[in-house]
Amino acid sequence: MKKWMFVTIIVSLVLALTACGSTQSSKTAATASTTLSLEGQLLVGTFKLENTSLAVSSEQASTLLPLWETLASLASSNTAASQEVDAVVSQIESSMSTQQVSSITAMKLTQQDLAATAIDTGSATTTASSASTDKSSAAQQQAGAPAGGNPPSDMGSGVGGVTDIQTVSQAQTGTSQAVSTQSAATTDQVPTAMIKALVALLQKKIG
Repeated sequence: MKKWMFVTIIVSLVLALTACGSTQSSKTAATASTTLSLEGQLLVGTFKLENTSLAVSSEQASTLLPLWETLASLASSNTAASQEVDAVVSQIESSMSTQQVSSITAMKLTQQDLAATAIDTGSATTTASSASTDKSSAAQQQAGAPAGGNPPSDMGSGVGGVTDIQTVSQAQTGTSQAVSTQSAATTDQVPTAMIKALVALLQKKIG
C-alpha cells in the first residue's frame, strides 16, 4: 500500500513539473511571436529593406533622419507622452512610400525579428545596460538623490535619519516604477540603441 502511495506521489510531481514547463514554454513562444507596434515594424522593416529595391533612398533619408533622431530623443528622455511618440511615428510612416510600408506590413514582424535585428546591428549588447542606467538616474534625480547614489551628509544617523532614508527609499521605488511604466510606453518595445543604429545608417545614406 505504501509503495503505491509513493508511486502515485512521484507521478503527480512529474506531471506537475511537466505542466509548469509547458506553461513557461508557451509564454516564451507567445512573447517571441508577439506582433510589433507600428514603431517597431518601421524600425526593423527599414533595416530589412536594405539591399532590396525598396531600400530607403538618400532623399528619403534626409526627411527621415530628423524624425528618427526626435524619436531617439523622446525614448531617451523617459518623460515623453505616448501622443508625442505616436505623432512622430505617424510622420515617419507618411515619409515612406506606399510600397515600402506595404512590404514592411507583409513581413508580419515580431519580437523575434526585433531581437534578431538588434543582434545584426550590434545594438543588442548595449540595450539592457543603457536602459538600466537611464531608469536608475531618472529615479535618483526625481527622488532628490545625488547622481552617485550616496545619501546627503546631513541626513543624520539617529532615528530621524533612518526615517529619512526610508522615506527617500520609498520615493525612489515609486518613481522608479513610474519611470519604468512611462519608458515602456515611450519606446513601445523598441530599444533606444536600435533607433540610434538606424539614425547612423540614415546619416551614412545622406553622406
